[in-house]
Amino acid sequence: MALKLVKISKEPERAKRQKTREEYMVACLSEETRDPKFTDWERQFVTSLARQMAQGRKLSLKQKEVVERLWDK
Repeated sequence: MALKLVKISKEPERAKRQKTREEYMVACLSEETRDPKFTDWERQFVTSLARQMAQGRKLSLKQKEVVERLWDK
């Protein structure tokens, strides 16, 4: 009988979580920022939000409202 060595990780496997609506919208908007319908300010805003969310920050109520407005654009 042969024994099989198995490496046991000391860190628990991180559960994959689903993106929030805002995370999804910002990710989609950041892909579309080259579209001429967006102003320079809007492009920079979306880029900034994507960077902040990557660092684990949450959007404020006003940021969410602007994202919704840009989404409808």
